Amino acid sequence: MSQTDTAGDMKNVNIRSGAPFLFWPVAKREFYQSLAYSAVLPLIWGVAVYGFRAADVLAAYVAGSVGVYLLLKVIFRTGLRLTFHQTLAGALLAGALSCPLLPWFAGLAAGGCLTLFLWWTGSVRREGIHPALLIPLLVMVLFPLPVRWPLLMRNRLFIGDALLTRPVHVYQWPRARILSHTDGIRVRTPAAQISRLYKQIALHPISPGSVRAMRAVFAMSLPAPTALILGGVSGWIGTVGLLAIFISGLYLSYRHILRPDSWAIFLGAVLIGLVFGPLSPYVFHHDFWQSLGGVWYLPPERAIALLFYEIGSSDFIFASVFVLAMPGTLPVEPLARWVFLIIAGLAAALIHRLDVPVPPATTVLLLMQPLSPAMDMLLHKPTWALRRER
Repeated sequence: MSQTDTAGDMKNVNIRSGAPFLFWPVAKREFYQSLAYSAVLPLIWGVAVYGFRAADVLAAYVAGSVGVYLLLKVIFRTGLRLTFHQTLAGALLAGALSCPLLPWFAGLAAGGCLTLFLWWTGSVRREGIHPALLIPLLVMVLFPLPVRWPLLMRNRLFIGDALLTRPVHVYQWPRARILSHTDGIRVRTPAAQISRLYKQIALHPISPGSVRAMRAVFAMSLPAPTALILGGVSGWIGTVGLLAIFISGLYLSYRHILRPDSWAIFLGAVLIGLVFGPLSPYVFHHDFWQSLGGVWYLPPERAIALLFYEIGSSDFIFASVFVLAMPGTLPVEPLARWVFLIIAGLAAALIHRLDVPVPPATTVLLLMQPLSPAMDMLLHKPTWALRRER
């Protein structure tokens, strides 16, 4: 057997034993089909806690995307570099990053623009940015996010109206109708409550006033840990159900689409950034070095609880599952992928602490995605076969 045949056999063995969908663009249809299936469970829970308003937003995204796809398929009968499952997966992920109070016509227009963007980037062979992540961020600029987000009561799940809600000062997830002529409550998100708390205690985190402020926030402004895990919180449609997202992550890992090591590295970098980052942008601006590592000044039990709420109430878990699973997000080279994930996690934690009104993890990964090919080139490690040929 020649050396060429041996190398070919080794290559075939590696491909068969490795992840079937990581060799992009192999099995493009199955890749996006699995991605769309995995997004269904978190979206169902988002519809449960936000009612038919969230269902209208998701339906508008899907209708706009699929409608434009069918129109393009009629115009370009052959040579359309866009599949139905790619369109559907993009619409579902874009809807997952949308506000449940978004008007349906905005979702319809955004879905159509999403398909046009996917078709254009596929036609010119550009995959440097994910339209399914860019479109929701642009929609957030045109339709600013509310200060208080809705949350349906437990007896009004799925059927309640997110507009028929009243603002309350105590964060709770009531079982029955406690307010007349309403379907739920409007509260600040846990991430917004923690951001307000950090602004109050950043200068003197161990003072008696800071201790009282922390006690008040934990008692009145934050949900119970079980409610956070089960999804009884407010936020973007597809990011609130942490348990559903975790199950979807297990499915994507089973399908060899999501790398568990990438998920762990990214969340580990986010945790390090939250631990050593500044508590508030104001302290970061006026007192740079003293602001770093602000969590260390807090009581250990309070610090651990706040870090748990920060990671669970934003889009960190969602991005670590769905954004990292999307093709072209991560570099191919192992060293480049490690460096990419560490930088992205630290930057996402910093954006979160600066209180920018965007999903921090999704935004950072979207902005860093065009850098993946350059990082592959800079941090490329030749294999033993190439070294032997040289």
